[in-house]
Amino acid sequence: MRHASPILLTAAGAGGVAAAGMGSGVGPAASAPLAASLALVLANPVLPSARPVTVFGGHALAVVAGVLAAFALPPGPVAVAVAAATGFGAMLLFRVVHPPAVASGCLMVLQPWPTGVFLIGAAATLAVALLLHARFSRDIGGAAESDPADGSLPAPAGESQ
Repeated sequence: MRHASPILLTAAGAGGVAAAGMGSGVGPAASAPLAASLALVLANPVLPSARPVTVFGGHALAVVAGVLAAFALPPGPVAVAVAAATGFGAMLLFRVVHPPAVASGCLMVLQPWPTGVFLIGAAATLAVALLLHARFSRDIGGAAESDPADGSLPAPAGESQ
């Protein structure tokens, strides 16, 4: 059986994000945080920030923070900064840090869209990423195969363990 190349995997992932963004009816800007989430999950699914609960929870908290900032503050850079900081703080508090999700909260301030769109988009992106990774990860290698059995991350380059 032939296996997909990394290029095919990337193209399939991009198609999934594009479909999620187009299907939402909110335009291409909504796809940016979802594309970043997909890339993170596909590139290294063993990272804590790539776990399903972290991806969905991070987007959910960021969207809530963005909606609250949009209601509490006039549109502008301060509202965006408050949404980003509050969303990231909530992720830290609930231990679901997913950096690409911060952009979802910022987008809620910059151009308010229906909140459910980002949550559905995050769930759809996560599903696409998990399906693609399950199907093709053994073909492209990567961190999942080289991580230690105890689940710890390797030391950064130049540091000994």
